[in-house]
This record gives sequence, C-alpha cells and structure tokens, in this order.
Amino acid sequence: MKDNPTNLESAVPDDANDIATIILDQFYPHPAARVWSVMVCPDAMEEWLMDPVGFRPEVGTRFRFIAFPIPVADFSGALSCEVLAATPNAVLSMRWWDMKSSKQTEWTVTWTLQEVPGGTMVTLRHEGFDLDDPASRIYRTLSERGWPGTMGRLGRCIDSAPRGGDQPPHCLVTDVSA
Repeated sequence: MKDNPTNLESAVPDDANDIATIILDQFYPHPAARVWSVMVCPDAMEEWLMDPVGFRPEVGTRFRFIAFPIPVADFSGALSCEVLAATPNAVLSMRWWDMKSSKQTEWTVTWTLQEVPGGTMVTLRHEGFDLDDPASRIYRTLSERGWPGTMGRLGRCIDSAPRGGDQPPHCLVTDVSA
C-alpha cells in the first residue's frame, strides 16, 4: 500500500495494476470459521473449485486437482498442487502446475479471510501468469472470468452447509490440527 492515507490511491494495493496477478474480493455473510471449514472441506471443494485428490489443509501437503482440460490455453486439467499456507480462519495458499505440460509454469492461489462487520471478506490472489506466453495469457483471461463464478459457488456451498449450533459445518476435515 502507498504511505499517504489521505490519498485515494492508498486504498489500492501497489500491485493492483499488475495484470499478471488476479485479485478478487468476495464478502460472505458468515463467520470466518464457517467460511474456512467449507473452503477446506474436500467434498465441498469439489463443488466450488475442483476435484481434490489427497488434499489436507496442512502446509507441505501435496495433492492433485482434476479439472476440465482447456487445450487452447495449454491446460490439461491435471494439476499437481502443494499447500503453502494453511492458517485456520485466516489464509489458505497453494501452488499448482500442469502435470502434463512441457512448460515449467506454476501458479499460486491464496485466499485471505478477514472478519468484517456482518461476515467475512475473502480476498483471492492468483499469480504466476507469463504474459509473454500466448497460452498463459489465454489461461489468465479465462481465470479472471472464471473466478467470480467460482467464488459464487463457494458462497452457495457455505450457505447450504449444515449448521451445528455454534460449530462450523460438518465436513470430512473439521480439525486441521489432527
């Protein structure tokens, strides 16, 4: 952020004009614990993001995502992934790369949760696009167009997840300390 708090630009991150990075904010009218528990639930993740194979919200966990291939973007739909950060109710970060691509491209996707009045603001940050590569530019464009729908699906999963009193929604992964 810029240092001058009276300047309107101070509300804009320094990298907001970095077209190689996608940044998206999404508000959910739920506590961060509920948002987190749905975000990291493999069953829910399959509904709102992609089909995870072997995912656990623990730093260093390697897993796979299975998605639809997008040949025009040189995207096979088979992703190797690694959890980079997993702080309950605060941050989930992972990097992924196409298992079948000859290119050594990696993307990092980070979701930051912040409790705000009436709910939780989730900031998505997707980076690692090579703007010199035509296929990567296509993938970036498709990702930018796709993330709002993905975040909307996450919201619907949060809304529809069973409630257990003050407990977060039930999921296969509810205790990330185990």
